[in-house]
Amino acid sequence: MNPVERIDLNTWKRRPHYEFFLGFEKPFFDVAARIDVSPLVELTRRSELRLFPTLLHTVCLAANDTDALRLRLIPEGVARVSRIAPSFTVMSDQGTFNYATAPLLDDLHQFNRTLQTHADRTRNLPELFLSDDDRLELIYVTSMPWLDFQSISHPFPGDRLDSAPRIAWGKVVPTPAGGFEATLQLTSHHALADGRDAAEFFEHLNRRLRALASLPHSPA
Repeated sequence: MNPVERIDLNTWKRRPHYEFFLGFEKPFFDVAARIDVSPLVELTRRSELRLFPTLLHTVCLAANDTDALRLRLIPEGVARVSRIAPSFTVMSDQGTFNYATAPLLDDLHQFNRTLQTHADRTRNLPELFLSDDDRLELIYVTSMPWLDFQSISHPFPGDRLDSAPRIAWGKVVPTPAGGFEATLQLTSHHALADGRDAAEFFEHLNRRLRALASLPHSPA
């Protein structure tokens, strides 16, 4: 588990909002937006990088850039993880899905290579792989590449301390201008994040997507 930093609630500016939303039956809120993934599609076309791991890597880095998305509820209050890691869905050979986790590596090419190994470990297990799904640093990520949706909802286990962000994206589709876009949705716990934090995440995400245009085709 990554190191965590306890938040001092006595000096935390969000304490009134934290206490207000903590008692809600459904404290999560959703923000969905269209994202320009043209640089990502072009990069995967001219390299051995694959679309899902590359977008997953970009999304996770943007989430890690966003302070509110590294906050988690703990029995004692609130903590900040030093670095997030993805828990993501994996399609099985039978057309169902399972879950996998992987560390967030800085190098995109290395992340692409190792993600396949982590996915293959759980892809065809007869039971759902959930043994480490309570790690504080995890964010839950899924994609629906068959449908260009506008929004999506998630099931929740009813755990009062469940505060991990959820991120989902739909089918990548061409635009009239010749580019590519998709809907991406962020689901955040309102005791820890607000709309401004969601907007900050999308700003980081768009910046990192644009930066893919200058990424080398192959590892250095």
